[in-house]
Amino acid sequence: MADISALGNLTAAEPLDLPQYKDAQEFRLPKAGRYTVRAPEAFPPTAFGKSQAGYLTAQVDPTIVGPTNEGYTIRFTRVSAKTWQDKSGLSVSQLGRYLRATGRTTPVSGDPQAQADAVEQTAGSIYQIDADWRARNNNTGFTLEGMKNFPSDGNGGHQSWVEDPTEKDENGNPVRLRANLVVTRFVSSK
Repeated sequence: MADISALGNLTAAEPLDLPQYKDAQEFRLPKAGRYTVRAPEAFPPTAFGKSQAGYLTAQVDPTIVGPTNEGYTIRFTRVSAKTWQDKSGLSVSQLGRYLRATGRTTPVSGDPQAQADAVEQTAGSIYQIDADWRARNNNTGFTLEGMKNFPSDGNGGHQSWVEDPTEKDENGNPVRLRANLVVTRFVSSK
């Protein structure tokens, strides 16, 4: 029997009803492509932040509702109110593109509070995005973007990880970087 007396007084836990546990299922990263997604049902205060340049940011983590991979949430999807000039010379922002994708067509002032309120009004909205894979190593700066650029899995698809070409682990093996699904484009509803 295990001797846990050195741990002191432990709190008793709930009984483990193991027959009701779900067995682990094989994880498959959704493929790159267009998805219909749902905005979060609510945006907690922690969803809003400030960029390094001082602009409002909002974490809008969408959940896929179709056509495949229903229920998969694309985590760490953050949009910024910082503007830039698009190819046609218009002043645009990620936040503005997000609002357009969710169906917003009326102007929103540059006031950060008004913009945060507009994001909150998108709660539960259904919209479309384009998504693709990205793996990044912040230690080395190595980034691989695009599912088609990941190594073949030998079955006509792509493996959802890549080895960093320069960083090694403690055993001298290349560090493996897992791909994440990221939003590459908010698709305007109009």
